[in-house]
Amino acid sequence: MILIDYSWGKQCDRTQHPRGITVKLEYQFTFKEYLEASRISTKLETFSEVEFWTRSVLIVGGGIVYIIAGTNPLWGYFIIGFGICYIPIVKFLERRNIMSFDKGFFWVLLFMQIKSAIKGEISLQPFLLIGANLQLVYWLSQFFGLFQFFRWKRTNFWHELVSLQMTESGLELETAKVSILLKWQFYSHFLETKKLFVIYPCEFSSIPHIFPKQAFNREQRQVFRELLYSKIPPVSQV
Repeated sequence: MILIDYSWGKQCDRTQHPRGITVKLEYQFTFKEYLEASRISTKLETFSEVEFWTRSVLIVGGGIVYIIAGTNPLWGYFIIGFGICYIPIVKFLERRNIMSFDKGFFWVLLFMQIKSAIKGEISLQPFLLIGANLQLVYWLSQFFGLFQFFRWKRTNFWHELVSLQMTESGLELETAKVSILLKWQFYSHFLETKKLFVIYPCEFSSIPHIFPKQAFNREQRQVFRELLYSKIPPVSQV
């Protein structure tokens, strides 16, 4: 058995059996791997093009109103800039599998803003301005994974040492609390990302099994990849 130590720990063993190759290794998840796994598992509800443009036009229009009727025109220019940048920002986040703010939140703020404007209180109730700032803070938190970091810190599963043994017949996973043996027939498809192998079960479960690439050396990674391609259909995205 060959033991390789680094910051997160890895233990590897490869033996030749008559039925094929058996690879054994141990690993723990880093935060970056958890973050990528979290974003892969997130089901994005993307905006339609109509909703994109409607939001942008209404935000820019709100900014113009702030310039004309607000006490501080600079906030109006800020809102206009936010409206102009809204579409490319959201498109960029969606490409990185990061969710935007809750869809209904914008329309509630818009309704409150219109109601306030009708009453002549636009300078006292800057709902779109507050919404724009909250949206930016939320986007930054999502981009840098702040919400996911606290979840990762609180969840013991991601810090447990996982033992994986893969053979021609299937996978055997073991932690301090769980031991499970799964045949390849249990899985329906797999996805390979920059840091992860993500294997999806059949309709029995919607939770994928995730394996960090850092746990494998180059030879083991290739063996695992070949096993996956020979046993499970690959997909480019889910």
